[in-house]
Amino acid sequence: MIQAEVHLASGRFDEAVTAIERAAKNQNNREIIAVVTRVKAVASARKKGNELFKASKYTEACIAYGEGLHHDPSNAILLCNRAACHSKLGQWEKAIDDCNNVLSLKPSYTKARLRRADCFAKVGKWEASAQDYQILRREFPGDEEVARALSEAKSHLHQRKS
Repeated sequence: MIQAEVHLASGRFDEAVTAIERAAKNQNNREIIAVVTRVKAVASARKKGNELFKASKYTEACIAYGEGLHHDPSNAILLCNRAACHSKLGQWEKAIDDCNNVLSLKPSYTKARLRRADCFAKVGKWEASAQDYQILRREFPGDEEVARALSEAKSHLHQRKS
């Protein structure tokens, strides 16, 4: 059962389902049955959300990821995926909120920091954007896209101060 929780938290949804099914074999334990139900619901929501996202159905994907989050509110992967949907829909503040939640759970989650930096830029929060891009620049010194985005954020900050 613990292994299923670890897999789920690490984003290995299929392995989580396999592990919890193995744990549930020949068990009538209510706790195990509840975990089985939750793990399967989260894995199913992620799969459905991913399929909808690939089909550019961002509103529906957002709802699907939200259903998974109903069962596992602190799942960083579902939060980050939902942030991607919000971003695609132009809902920058909602994307920032989801990214904030992800980064409070996993401060080193690069995708969430990159998405948040981009959304901060989209709403004109240049200082916050620059801070995120500076962290990313230290992590990935050779990444030209991050360097360009950091330069742009700093440029907007300078313009604002002038």
